[in-house]
Amino acid sequence: MGGGSGWNPQRGLGISDGQINSCLRDLLRDYNDRDVDAVNQHIETLRNAVEQDGEVIQTFLGGSLRRHTYVEGLSDVDVLMAVNQSSLAGQSPDQAIRYVEASIRQRLPLTEVSAGNLAVTVKFSDGSVIQVLPAIRTDSGIRIANPRENRWSGVIHPERFAQKLTEVNQANQGAVIPAVKLTKVLANRIIQSDRDKISGYHIESLAVEAFRDYPGRHDHKGMVLHLCSYAAENVRQPIRDSTGQSRYVDEYLGAPGSQQRQRAAHYFHEMERRLNGCRSEADVLNLFDH
Repeated sequence: MGGGSGWNPQRGLGISDGQINSCLRDLLRDYNDRDVDAVNQHIETLRNAVEQDGEVIQTFLGGSLRRHTYVEGLSDVDVLMAVNQSSLAGQSPDQAIRYVEASIRQRLPLTEVSAGNLAVTVKFSDGSVIQVLPAIRTDSGIRIANPRENRWSGVIHPERFAQKLTEVNQANQGAVIPAVKLTKVLANRIIQSDRDKISGYHIESLAVEAFRDYPGRHDHKGMVLHLCSYAAENVRQPIRDSTGQSRYVDEYLGAPGSQQRQRAAHYFHEMERRLNGCRSEADVLNLFDH
C-alpha cells in the first residue's frame, strides 16, 4: 500500500505533512460550508414537477447527499422517486422514465433535461446536476429500472451501502468520508476526459474496501494516498453492488482488466503521485484546483 505508508525519501525540503494536512483541512472546511440548501431546493422543485398529477408517493434521497460525501460541482446526487404503483407499475421503466422527463420539461422549460435508460438527468443553471430515478413501491419493496433490460429491477436496498460506509467511517475515526470528498475532487481535477470519469459511488465503494481493517494513518493526506494506492491496484476487478441496483458498482468500466479499467488505474496512480509531489501550499491548492 505504497501511498499510505507515510515517509517519502524522495520528498526533500518543502512543506511538511502537517502543513499539507492543515491545507487539506481548510479545503474540506470550504467544501463542507458550501450551501446544500440549493440542491435540496432543486430536489423539491423536481418532486413538485413530477407530483403535479399526484404520482409521487415517496422520495428517497440517494447519492452523495445521503452518504454525506457531496461536493459542490460534482454530479453524483441522485433521488429515487417512488410513483403510484397503480398508475405506472403496469408500464415499462422506459415509459416511466419518459413520463418523468416530460413532467420536468413542462415545469422547467429552460432547464437542460435528458433521459437515459435508468434515470432522468437535470442540469440546473447554478451547476447542480441531479439524477431522478423513477421507482415503484411494491409489496416486497422498492424497484427501479433494470439498466440492461426494459423491465423493473429486483428489490433494491440503497440504505445497505450507506450503512456500510457509515460503519467503515466510524471504525476509522471519522476520516473515511473526508478522504472520499478529497479524492472525488482530486479525480475530477486530474481526469479531464468525460469518457474516463470515475463515478462518485465507485470511489465510495473502493473506500469501503480500502479502509476495512485499515491499520495506517488517519490524517487527510495519509488517507487519500492509501485510497488512491488501493484503488489503483483494485480498480481492475469489478465490485459487487450491495444495493441490488445492478450486479456491479462499476459496470461502466467493462470486463475485468479492460482498457477502461487500466486507464482508471493509471489515473489513481497519477493522483497518488501528484499529491505526494506537493512541495508548497500553492501546490496543494493548484492540485485541487481551488
